[in-house]
Amino acid sequence: MKISMNTNVEIIQSVHNPKVKSWIRLKTKQGRNEQGLFLIEGIKNVEEVLQSGQEVVSIIYGEDKEIPDSWRTKMEQSKQPIHLYQVSQHIIEKLAETKTPQGFFAIVKQELHTIETLLSHSFLLLVDEIQDPGNLGTIIRSADAAGVEGIILGDGTVDPYNGKVIRSAMGSMFHLPIVKASLDEVIPRLKESSFQVIGTSPYAKKAYFEMDYKQKTAILVGNEARGLAESRMEQVDQMVQIPFMGQAESLNVAIATSIILFERARQILKSS
Repeated sequence: MKISMNTNVEIIQSVHNPKVKSWIRLKTKQGRNEQGLFLIEGIKNVEEVLQSGQEVVSIIYGEDKEIPDSWRTKMEQSKQPIHLYQVSQHIIEKLAETKTPQGFFAIVKQELHTIETLLSHSFLLLVDEIQDPGNLGTIIRSADAAGVEGIILGDGTVDPYNGKVIRSAMGSMFHLPIVKASLDEVIPRLKESSFQVIGTSPYAKKAYFEMDYKQKTAILVGNEARGLAESRMEQVDQMVQIPFMGQAESLNVAIATSIILFERARQILKSS
């Protein structure tokens, strides 16, 4: 087997080191866009990205930590060298976005997917102006569990490489392609490829479980506070709602999205 892992470990103590400064910049959207990279934190997320086959550039870990043997096996199988950095606790604290950091990070190359890579699939999720990173991360996790084959993030949606999105998704963002694109351009393309585009609104006349999701389907969900804009509703083939039996005024967008996505899973399992 070809060993691609860089077995030399570089030790860094100072937060003023240029590499450390570039890593800290990855905590901002501008820094991520400039470098084409993103930072992930935590043992679970590093394990998931190593298993996913995405290009890991570096692994950073605390001076009191050791790289697990299972990680080394995955690193040896990597097509590109993965650089190891053992760093001081002060650097760990600068990189961390959690209160009690586990002391493991990875620098990962952003994967650039396009709408063309998704047109051959049959079940997609469109996200329009979701702004809370926790909501987006939960939506990605639910989409993964429900069998969604790709997610398209419209303009105004929070950056999927935001640290809280990654943590909330619990590794699921490494399991399916995520595309950032204009929904004004995407929706017509999907219809040309025989997708039915289903929007969501509490004021729709049709219940979500009345739809046939076994055909090529794209579910469209909107902003936490405003939902879908009127102009966006006009672009879809059908609007659906989740009927309420209690007195709650609304559902969290991540919960509502999960309910609709799993209806498709129910229909597929029932027909198999």
